[in-house]
Amino acid sequence: MFNFFGVRRSRQINRNLVYNLVSYEKVRDMILDNNNILIDVRSKNEYDILHIVNAVNIPVSKLRLCENEYKDKNCIIVYCSSGIRTKEAITVLNSMGYNNIYIWEYGSLSNFPYKDMLKI
Repeated sequence: MFNFFGVRRSRQINRNLVYNLVSYEKVRDMILDNNNILIDVRSKNEYDILHIVNAVNIPVSKLRLCENEYKDKNCIIVYCSSGIRTKEAITVLNSMGYNNIYIWEYGSLSNFPYKDMLKI
């Protein structure tokens, strides 16, 4: 499994980023689990056009406003369009003490394979 943030490993600690890289199949199950939270870190306009089912929209610039909101969730899954804002979101979440962050390859909507889970 390729990971553009660093080397191939399931748990990444690279450039002070702490997150877990999981398979598409695993993340699909995680998204459907109500004990986890899926955060779309794109703009509201992007989210309104297309997003993954069960995702909440919190643009990267507003993540700090939710500092304690998701402490009760087992896993935080983040994604954006290409992976750039995903990396930024991981940095912000790590700085707030979150280390239960999960992504699939690139953390990108553009390569999310389950089209049946997309909401227009």
